[in-house]
Amino acid sequence: MTIDLPPAWLSLGPALIGLTFVWAGAIKAIAPHSFRRHLGSLGWIPFKYQEPSVTTAASAEVAWGVALISAAAPGYILPATVALLAILTAISWWGVKSGKAKDCGCYGGFIQPSIAESLAINATFALLAGAAWVGGSRDSTVQLWQLTAIATAGAAAGVFAHVAQRFESKNGRPMLDTSPLKVGRNWKHSWADDATKGVDGEVLVAYLGANCPYCSQFVKVANVMVQSQSLPKVIGVMAAPASEVAAYKREYEISFPVVTVSDSLMGRLTRAVPTAVIVESGSIREMWVGTMPPAVVDRFRDAFFPSVAKPATELAG
Repeated sequence: MTIDLPPAWLSLGPALIGLTFVWAGAIKAIAPHSFRRHLGSLGWIPFKYQEPSVTTAASAEVAWGVALISAAAPGYILPATVALLAILTAISWWGVKSGKAKDCGCYGGFIQPSIAESLAINATFALLAGAAWVGGSRDSTVQLWQLTAIATAGAAAGVFAHVAQRFESKNGRPMLDTSPLKVGRNWKHSWADDATKGVDGEVLVAYLGANCPYCSQFVKVANVMVQSQSLPKVIGVMAAPASEVAAYKREYEISFPVVTVSDSLMGRLTRAVPTAVIVESGSIREMWVGTMPPAVVDRFRDAFFPSVAKPATELAG
């Protein structure tokens, strides 16, 4: 059985899949901490093997993508791609349905397709690869230039991912800062699971961790802040299963909304918790990591202890 389509049309599908693979692998190399968080959330790979797993994934994904783009050994690569997509789809489905992940983790938090969207993308890619295999070339050979391109691209991605992770481990910060959380940047509601939609005035968005002692101290202050009309509204964001978030809210009697995002998005947005931003008029006005800055502390003091801020002469009068 053959599909009566021009060869050029048949090559577009594998090329599109290949470009997606290269892009996803490059993201893992540039921002490896996001994918490492996703692997940690699945719980399959021990911590000491997560770093080499990220390096391997980045290298393999880029190499596979180049193989598809260059049409190397389509008789082998195309059916193997269909099988690979089926495996990745099963893992994504299990991760989301088990509550261990909120998305497939494929794209490093740069885009966050829902599980339905992820399944649809993978199914489309599988159909494209299958059509190209059925109606196109069944050649199983690899030319020297193709092999060179595949090996070079895969090695480059692997080396970059390894170096980036070593740099992060040594310096405590990413080699390339890909976080969009910057003062003056436009705010995206998806960074807080759309919880900031429809919120008027100032809103303080705090990224929290269930096992972070500094976060528990912040929560105590935030529980008081929400009682004042002059202070920003507070929304907490966590990357944790719903049951863990519910337990955290009960333990600290949290009186403000707490929503969840995927581990990959949390990894892209933050490098430490608590990370907090104050959003106003659709943009990030203030941002800090850890301890509240003095200006925010002063606002808290003025809201609840106004007499402390008054000059001594005024108090005496």
